[in-house]
Amino acid sequence: MKKRSRSQSPAAPHYPITPGPLKDPSTGSSLKASSEPLPSVKPYHTPPESFPIFRSGDVYIQSKLAKPSKNWQLQSDVLARHSSWFARSLEQDQKQEDSNKNDQPTSYSYTIEDTGLVRQQVKGDESLHKLLDNESVLGMKVELEETKDSTSTTKEPSTLTTTPASASPPKAPRDLIYNQVFGAFYNIPPSIPINSISAACTHSEQLVELAHNLGCLHLITSHISTALLSYRQILFTAIKDDPARWLLLSLKLQNDNIYTESLIHLAGAHPCWPWPTPTKRTHLPDSTRRLIAKKSSELDQACLEAERSLLLLTIRIGRTSNSSPVQPEDPSHFPTWFVVQSYRDILARELHALESSKSAALKRGTMFRKIWRGGSAYMDYEEMRRLMEQIMPSAVENLSEDLALLKEFAGGIVDDLARNEAMVDVEACGVGWLTCVRVERGSDIPWRNGGGGEKSEG
Repeated sequence: MKKRSRSQSPAAPHYPITPGPLKDPSTGSSLKASSEPLPSVKPYHTPPESFPIFRSGDVYIQSKLAKPSKNWQLQSDVLARHSSWFARSLEQDQKQEDSNKNDQPTSYSYTIEDTGLVRQQVKGDESLHKLLDNESVLGMKVELEETKDSTSTTKEPSTLTTTPASASPPKAPRDLIYNQVFGAFYNIPPSIPINSISAACTHSEQLVELAHNLGCLHLITSHISTALLSYRQILFTAIKDDPARWLLLSLKLQNDNIYTESLIHLAGAHPCWPWPTPTKRTHLPDSTRRLIAKKSSELDQACLEAERSLLLLTIRIGRTSNSSPVQPEDPSHFPTWFVVQSYRDILARELHALESSKSAALKRGTMFRKIWRGGSAYMDYEEMRRLMEQIMPSAVENLSEDLALLKEFAGGIVDDLARNEAMVDVEACGVGWLTCVRVERGSDIPWRNGGGGEKSEG
């Protein structure tokens, strides 16, 4: 019995594809590509529903600061919700519209001029068409301009510069600052320069000033703080170079870290002002100046107590319970007593020279930190040995032990004064003032103690 073979369908015919002109199936004539450009479409025919242009927006803002002008079409409810300045301005316009019994949809118009935001009178949607006739309103164009800035709030600083903030770079265009603040209303974080702490400081000050005037600081403070703190050690070095400027910025940002670091340097150097920057002591709030003076007074008292203890420093002989200071009357104690007196005498002369200087506050930190370190940093053994060989050779035998004891005791006396509460290496940065100021979170930081710091109301 033969097996039935499985039926197979005939193979589909193969038609080679050859290049050639496309033909119209109805006429058979070849189709030619047209070289004529497609008709242009006005950008306002399909405006993007995103920042900076919202089709549902009823607030039109135009900048007259530069050409071509920049424009925004934003939503009044969003602006009023986050900005006390816009809330008052829009409410005033709304009351005026209600009094005029205008049945047309309410719209609001502002221009950005040298003096700031200025309200304009509008009728219906008159300003809408004028606004959208300008191609600079396209969201894509604004976004491209933003990407030209080498700025970010999330990236890590790459090639950072240590230029102090006092050497301020040119300010960013005001249009850019307005655009970033307006963007914050729609959860678009402002862009902060990531390659220069000086540029970051200047840019942050511009943003903070505008946001403060508009009463919307809360929209940008966390973003700016994060960007600045990403500079880490470079930030704290910049604060050391111009603490008053950074303290003013920290009051607006309500940033604990920047405020604390700034206050430590200002109080440690008080009453001196070693910073050759435009920011002066008088620029600080009265309450801050009083706090600096108070902290400085506490340092003065601590220094007086430490100096008194240092000048009474001695070596005690005997057991702890029955020990007594070395006395010159005892011949066996005399060499040690002489070392003690020499130590006191050298210390007294240095303290006198320090107190006689008008810039004592800028030097005492260096002195107390040297005493605390001991070793060869202060009253080097070889120098003391040469001195003893000339005036008291019998003291040389036990000089090493006696000097080590004196330095150990002295280090304990100045331990609190030598403590470094700042975030910088004071020796590497050449900081001569005391940096042991304690800034209490609950009582010294205005926004933590009920003082509120800087108000963000416009």
